[in-house]
Amino acid sequence: MSDIPLVTRSTIPVVHGVGVIAILTGIISAIGVVFLIAMFILFMTPYKELAMQAGMANDICVALQYLLTIPVALTLYPLLRAFNPALLRIATIVGIAAMLLVTGLQLLLIFKVLTFEQQGLWVTLVMIFGVGYWLIITGLAARSTGKLPNSLLMSFLAVTYLGYPVWAIWIGVQLLAW
Repeated sequence: MSDIPLVTRSTIPVVHGVGVIAILTGIISAIGVVFLIAMFILFMTPYKELAMQAGMANDICVALQYLLTIPVALTLYPLLRAFNPALLRIATIVGIAAMLLVTGLQLLLIFKVLTFEQQGLWVTLVMIFGVGYWLIITGLAARSTGKLPNSLLMSFLAVTYLGYPVWAIWIGVQLLAW
């Protein structure tokens, strides 16, 4: 099975399309980071309601960011599976499940089913340990295959919310060049 090419001429447009999605995810994530910073700054002013609106905008960006990262995970898996198919499969399943869980928790917050206090810790843990696990294993696989330079460093950067936009745009550019 490893003799079968993982990327053929017919799949290259899909890889390039997902590259565009990854870049879009990075832009959405960067906008979310701006809203998050604005929220913290506004909480230090009398404009608490505006801070809450900035926080809500960040929550929407986070939900979109992780939902749009699922096609990236689904595309990276066959591109990198030669490294360690079983480990990468587990990481991809865990990562996608975590992305769906983050999206769901964010939607519950956005629609006021849960408060920030009820979901904030859970979202953080799922982002770091679920999505983070996928990012690190994917970075290791990419480094081992030699296909994506600096992939492990970029993956560690992406585990932090503030570094995620850089990783998403970087991986998008890499997929466009595939």
